[in-house]
Amino acid sequence: MGAASSVAYKIRPNKAVDRELFLSLLSRLSAHLKVENYKYIGLGGPLLEDFRLLHARLGIRDMDCIEIEENVHKRQKFNKPIESIACIHSSLEDYLAGNDFEKPVVLWLDYTDPRSIQKQIETFSNQVIELPISSIIRITLNANPSSLGKPDAKDLAVNLPGVITSPSGKPTELEWRLERFKERLADYYPADLTPDDMMQRNFGKSLLKALRLAVEKTVLDARDRKAVWALATNYSDGQSMVTATLIVATPDDTQIESILKNWEFTSIPQTPLVLDLPALSTLERLTMESCENPRDKLGYDLPKSDMNQDPFYTFKRFYRVFPHFSRIDI
Repeated sequence: MGAASSVAYKIRPNKAVDRELFLSLLSRLSAHLKVENYKYIGLGGPLLEDFRLLHARLGIRDMDCIEIEENVHKRQKFNKPIESIACIHSSLEDYLAGNDFEKPVVLWLDYTDPRSIQKQIETFSNQVIELPISSIIRITLNANPSSLGKPDAKDLAVNLPGVITSPSGKPTELEWRLERFKERLADYYPADLTPDDMMQRNFGKSLLKALRLAVEKTVLDARDRKAVWALATNYSDGQSMVTATLIVATPDDTQIESILKNWEFTSIPQTPLVLDLPALSTLERLTMESCENPRDKLGYDLPKSDMNQDPFYTFKRFYRVFPHFSRIDI
């Protein structure tokens, strides 16, 4: 569990939207899959907010919270919102290796450290064939391309405006990053990537391509199951992150695809939802929610982030799950 996991949701609105979309997905699947009877396995951080919400919204009571850091584990035992949560002091990989699950699970692999990206993707893809049919598996990955490192300036070609590939023989920084990405991903490296895919705005999609490739390779010979992608997102609250969620289904199951087809937020790794909600005052938010053409009503443009999304379009699409934060004195 990285340090980012302890950052409050009130200063991570895009992550809060991502979590609301996941909860909405589970609610939509619940009538068919009876998700309230599942076991939930996740990394709860010191406050276990995800556990509280999954219990409140879906009725899940069988929950295991895994934490390798001893002090965080102690805080979890103190803060757990319901008694049925089992706080387990272990690494997630050891926990998964040591358990055989008899009933379907909701598993959230919430990673923040990009240095072990290959192992994280491998853990996710392996669960597709190891967990029971009807399990729901979700992963969060750090999508910051600077995590690939930075070369010595003398070893790089001079970057010219509009030039991606250098004729000098020395790599550009994007070419250097692409080689590091290939080394780090190994067998899960998508062959169609270009240096441009190592730019901040494209790096998340590159990671999701690798994740999809890993899952495809893993389930290739599994005749009793298939992976049905349901939700993929890319967002940034200081750190760029991507998520992907799939359902493990039998090959002849068409009901899940039918449910997802009619959900407005269904998304796959190739085309993730970009969550880039603007920071708004209360008055701006009320105006955005109540007006058909808020840009005209406001009379000014809202700033774009480095994800380069239209803030008016993004707010209109996700305003129903955009969190409201307020101070409460106790």
